[in-house]
Amino acid sequence: MPRTRLVWHLFLGWCLLVAAVLAGCFWLGSVQIGTLATEGERQRIEELGRRLATALAPADRDTAACGEQLRQFAATTGLDVELVDPAGETLASAPPRARSTNRGGSLPQPTTSGRTASGSRYDVGTGRRILTVAVPHGPPEAPAFVVRLTADTTVSDAAVGRAVRRLSAGSLACGGLAIALGWLLARRAARPVEELCDAAARLAAGDVDLPLPSTELAEVAGLSAALGRLREQLVERGLTIGRQGTQQEAVLGSMIEGVLAIDARQRIVGMNRAAADLLNVDLDGVLRRPLQEVIRNPDLRRFALLAIDCREPVEDDLVLRAARDRTIRLRGTALRDVSGEGGAVIVLNDVTDIERLENVRRDFVANVSHELKTPVASIKGFVETLLDGALDDPADSRRFLEIVGRQADRLASIIEDLLALSRIEQSEGSGNLPLEPTPIADVFAAAEADCGPRAAERSIRLATDCPESLVADVNPPLLEQAVINLVDNAIKYSDPGRTVRITADLEGSELVIRVVDEGTGIDAEHLPRLFERFYRIDKARSRKLGGTGLGLSIVKHIVQAHGGGVTVESTPGVGSTFTVRMPATR
Repeated sequence: MPRTRLVWHLFLGWCLLVAAVLAGCFWLGSVQIGTLATEGERQRIEELGRRLATALAPADRDTAACGEQLRQFAATTGLDVELVDPAGETLASAPPRARSTNRGGSLPQPTTSGRTASGSRYDVGTGRRILTVAVPHGPPEAPAFVVRLTADTTVSDAAVGRAVRRLSAGSLACGGLAIALGWLLARRAARPVEELCDAAARLAAGDVDLPLPSTELAEVAGLSAALGRLREQLVERGLTIGRQGTQQEAVLGSMIEGVLAIDARQRIVGMNRAAADLLNVDLDGVLRRPLQEVIRNPDLRRFALLAIDCREPVEDDLVLRAARDRTIRLRGTALRDVSGEGGAVIVLNDVTDIERLENVRRDFVANVSHELKTPVASIKGFVETLLDGALDDPADSRRFLEIVGRQADRLASIIEDLLALSRIEQSEGSGNLPLEPTPIADVFAAAEADCGPRAAERSIRLATDCPESLVADVNPPLLEQAVINLVDNAIKYSDPGRTVRITADLEGSELVIRVVDEGTGIDAEHLPRLFERFYRIDKARSRKLGGTGLGLSIVKHIVQAHGGGVTVESTPGVGSTFTVRMPATR
């Protein structure tokens, strides 16, 4: 609701006070002026009446003589005169001019009291006020006669009116001056309060360095001192809250886990950057908005309701469907504030990679166990056969020992690949892989020399295309191993008479190596898992060709250790293209 300013409170109160005082004084003054004027006129008429009564006394109440004296007196004074006996009967009268005076009337008769009586009335006919004075003559207890004089007070009333008008003008002038002085006094009294109010408003707006106004008024000075203490407390608390807010923002911002805070109505009251990234929402503009409006996921909404209602922390897993599904582990804790509304804090942890690694670990253990079990079982079986008597047959023993040797070589290959993969992963994780400028043509020559005999056995032609001037910062042995693995894989899965092409070129700042074969190709369903450990498309054929299932996984980790990546494109029945991209310089 609107408020009235203090200056107006003071000024209006002062105006009302001045108006009341002036009105009272004007009323008292005007009444007193009228009373004094009437009393003076009455005294004048009374004095004239006494003189007339004294002059009439020796006439021994001769009517004719009295009438002549009365006429002379009326002509001289302008008053109406009556001579009345003690019984109230008019003996003689002398009106100075023809007019209706309504003599007598209800005026008190002084014949019984012996005292002068007076009275006034308003003549409706003439519109004038009439003043009548009755003056007895003789002893007070038995006066001889009464002289009654009647006067028209028009002249005296006009004088009273002029006096009242002067009094009114003076009162208005004094009132105006008093009001002007009251305005100045109200402004002076309200200025310290206004300055203090302005200082409080600026303090509330955050200006804590402004000086507080000083005044001689004890109450305002006490309020200013209290405001100064409040300012010091606000500054101290503001610094404390600011430090706590900064620390909280730093903690929430540095957390890998997402933090989502909601109130009892499921409106978002807080969210850190990690939570916004996990839930794929814009962090700006989400505060105070309903959770179901920002994140349209019914599972998350049900978990939020459960977290708000449960006294104990609750946990659950949430799967966010997208191009790449992610598994989010939720942990919710209910909040209870002093208002009793409450809410909940939900911590979101992306466990997609953890679950994937756990699956990879389980698959790796199962695969490596299966890969090692086959040669170990074969070796054990043939050794037991030899011990059971086959050792005495030279032909069988030699054949069995050759099989044992091949299985031992297979075990050695698997172990060697696992050790190589472990060393590459360590280099990849530490980021200290030694690099040196190396001509890529030399790497291709070494790979061709290593794979050439196997390609010749299967009547497969190796074709290389690499500029002699192409030099990149690489680890020569590892890059050579990666190229050999890709070429060897292409040779294994290509039909005789086909061609395997190896190309290298610079595309921008990247070194791009492609190995293209004309083999059987790979179905699209196998492409996402092609670089996993021990993953085989055709397990029987892979083992028959002597593969360990680790070659492409080794290639992937070698390329990643160089800061690059490897992809594959394949068409069944046409062939496959493996593409390696890595930085040419560091």
